Amino acid sequence: MVGLLSFHWADDYGAMLQAYALKHYLESLGEEAEFIPYAPFKFTGRYWWMPLYAFLKKGYTWYIPSPFSWKRNLRLGKSFWERRRIMAGFRCHYLCAAPPKRTLKNISLKKYTCVLVGSDQVWNPAITVGLSDAYLGNLQGKENCRLVSYAASFGGSCLPAEYLPKFAQSVGKNFAAISLREKSAAPFVEGLLHRKVTDVLDPVFLLQREEWEKLENRPQEKGYILTYWTKYDRQLMNYLRLLSERTRKKVLQLNKPGAEETPGWIELRIAGGPREFIGYIQNAACVITNSFHATAFSILLEKPFFVFRHSSWNSRMEDLLKKLQLQARMTDESAPPQAEDIWKETDWGQVRRLLETERERSAAFIRDNLKGEEPCRS
Repeated sequence: MVGLLSFHWADDYGAMLQAYALKHYLESLGEEAEFIPYAPFKFTGRYWWMPLYAFLKKGYTWYIPSPFSWKRNLRLGKSFWERRRIMAGFRCHYLCAAPPKRTLKNISLKKYTCVLVGSDQVWNPAITVGLSDAYLGNLQGKENCRLVSYAASFGGSCLPAEYLPKFAQSVGKNFAAISLREKSAAPFVEGLLHRKVTDVLDPVFLLQREEWEKLENRPQEKGYILTYWTKYDRQLMNYLRLLSERTRKKVLQLNKPGAEETPGWIELRIAGGPREFIGYIQNAACVITNSFHATAFSILLEKPFFVFRHSSWNSRMEDLLKKLQLQARMTDESAPPQAEDIWKETDWGQVRRLLETERERSAAFIRDNLKGEEPCRS
């Protein structure tokens, strides 16, 4: 039995789709795989109707409600609850139907021969409210279990200095093999742990385009400009407006509004889940984003796209685009793209060849480590 520790608990398109992809790929190898249902309130509270955000202070976890986010959710009305319902249904059907376990005391690895930790930003303390012991492998019953990180991510190329001692001690002791999603972070971890670190693809790339098309749920709408962002970006918004005016195509937005209200010329489409996310990308004329997974699926479905730089977590997009020789699809702040630049031809045949090479490297890492016989040292 293979255990999976990831962000399956998140009401987030990318988090759920990478979780689905890894489980689905393992099952295609004939493995029995399941998600370990670790989902503490400090992670899941941010998705509630009245969001509850956790933060660290003097070594303790504190919680604070977000009236602003609650008012936004209130304005979304039925769309908010429909999205929650569809997300929960996807999680239960495709990922994990077991009740969530809120503390590490209720988690044991005794039943597993191997546990894959990742993908996603499982080692990003900004997301996990400090480094999480679960994702560092500090768990009960791991004596006869091989822990392996697959495409784990900091969100950038390194960790803040305050977290280095715990990370080095825990990961160095607990993990039999280490792989990261960002190639730029591999030298940092190798230097810290004095061990080999492999860079691999995000799990969504382990599946072929045809497999995603079987899962997708397409909207009736077609030929629109699709946008999805993880952080509001003024330059991105300006480009959307320009592109919409030049092409006379409507703009659809999949993410919930943030601190800045969505302008009236953009139409919200948020009452969906991971299957709808793929479907909206499939039916789009083009995609404008600063999200990693919106970028990933634009590539998988071979859609014209532009990636605007994220102010905090940009290395993951840069590394992916560099691997596939798609750097021209990331905007340059000093020279914003023109409206017609989105339609410049992409050599998708070359992208497919490069992707297949990287896919086989990533798959080989998984296959080799599933066969590993030496358990982690405690």
